[in-house]
Amino acid sequence: MKKIFTLLFLIPLTSAIGQIEGTWKLAAEAGALAVGPSLGNLSWFQSTAADINTRACLFDDEYVFNADGTFQNILGADTWLEGWQGAAEGCGAPVAPHDGSGSFTWTENAGTVTVNGTGAFLGLAKVHNTGELTSPGNAVASITYNYSLSGDGNRMTLDINFGGGVWQFILDKETGEPPVQASVEGAWRLKPDAGALAVGPSASDLSWFQSTAEDVETRSCLFDDYYVFNQDGTFENVLQAETWIEAWQGGGDACGAPVAPHDGTGAYTWSFDDATNKVTVTGEGGYLGLPKVTNDGELTNPSEVASEIKYDISFSVDGETMTAQIDFGGGVWQFVLVRDELPIAGLMEEDLHFSVAPNPFTSSIDIRSDEKMESIKVIDITGKVVKSINAENKFTSIDLSNLVNGSYMIVVRANNSVSTKRIVKN
Repeated sequence: MKKIFTLLFLIPLTSAIGQIEGTWKLAAEAGALAVGPSLGNLSWFQSTAADINTRACLFDDEYVFNADGTFQNILGADTWLEGWQGAAEGCGAPVAPHDGSGSFTWTENAGTVTVNGTGAFLGLAKVHNTGELTSPGNAVASITYNYSLSGDGNRMTLDINFGGGVWQFILDKETGEPPVQASVEGAWRLKPDAGALAVGPSASDLSWFQSTAEDVETRSCLFDDYYVFNQDGTFENVLQAETWIEAWQGGGDACGAPVAPHDGTGAYTWSFDDATNKVTVTGEGGYLGLPKVTNDGELTNPSEVASEIKYDISFSVDGETMTAQIDFGGGVWQFVLVRDELPIAGLMEEDLHFSVAPNPFTSSIDIRSDEKMESIKVIDITGKVVKSINAENKFTSIDLSNLVNGSYMIVVRANNSVSTKRIVKN
C-alpha cells in the first residue's frame, strides 16, 4: 500500500498590523505633504525640498504605533503651527489638544488605520474625515486614513478625504539603522513614471503641467538621457543619438538630434551645498531635466544659454531618488530623477564568470576567469574605453593607476562570451 505524505510548509506572514507597528516620520523629500481636489490630482499644495529645512520642526515629529495598541504623537519642544491654532504660521510650542499629551490608541482594518483620542493625528493636525479644523476646540475624537505600504514595509502613504478634497502624507519608518548618506554623485535619469516632469506657479503648486505615464514612451528619447555627477567634480549630459527637441531649439516638440550647446559636448562641473541642499551645474549647455529652464527664465533660443544653473534637491530615504526643483522667475519646474547605471551599448551578458580583486581598488586589479580570456576592456561612465588589453590566460593583472577616481565597467570576452562588472577606483 502506498503511503502519501503531505508536507506542510509554514511560511511566516507579516501582518499589516505588524508592519505598521513602529515609529514613523514624514519622508524627508518634496511632496511628503500634498493636497488637491482628488487623490489623482494633488495640485493645490505640495511640500517642497526647501520645506524640509524651513519646517524641520514638523519633519522631526514622530508618529508611534505601539504593539499594545497605544499611539503617540511625539512632537518635541516645537512643531509646525498654523493660524487656526491661534499662532503665526511657523515653528512653535505644540498647542493642546494636538500636543501629544493625550491618551491615544490605534487600530487597523482592511487598508485603513484609525487613531483614537482627541488630539491624535497623522501628518497635519487640522485634517480630519469631515473637514479641516478652524479652532483647537473643534478637535475630533478619531481620524481614519487610507494607507498603503511599500514592499519592504518601510514607507507608508496615507490619504484622507476631508470633504473638500484629499490630503496625502508620506511617512518613512524609523528602522534603527543608520540613515543612508544620500549622495548626488553617480548617474541619474528621469524617473520612468507619471509626474517626473512638472511645473506650476510655485514649488507647492505644480498644476500647470505634469508628464504622464504615456510620456515615458512618447518621450522615450528624453527618459533615456543621463545626468552624470562624476566623483572628480565633472558633470556630463549623456544624450544618446536623440533627445527631446522643442520649438525654441528649432524643432517641433519631438525626438531629434541634440542641439548645441545642449548636446552634451561641453565641459561641465558640479558642486553641492550641504547647508542649502542646492546643486549647481556649471558650464554652458549643462542642465538637469529640460535644457530650457534656467534660474532667470525659460530659454527662447539656444544662444541664450546660461553659464550655470542651481537646483534645490531632496532625496528619498534610500537615496535612490532625487527631486530637483528650480524657480525660473515665472514659476517652478520639478524633475524627479532615479539613480541608474549607464548602459554600455552593444554588450550582451553571457555565461562567463570572472572575479575582480580588490574592488574598490587604488592602483591595480587582478582578474580571474573560469575560461581563458581573450580581451579585457575598461570603460568609463560615458562609455569611453580607457584601457584595452589582449589576454590569453585565466588570470591577469592590470595597472589602472592612471585612472581618476570613480566608477567604471570592466568587460571580459572569452570563447564568444562576454560579461561585465562594475569596479570603483578610490
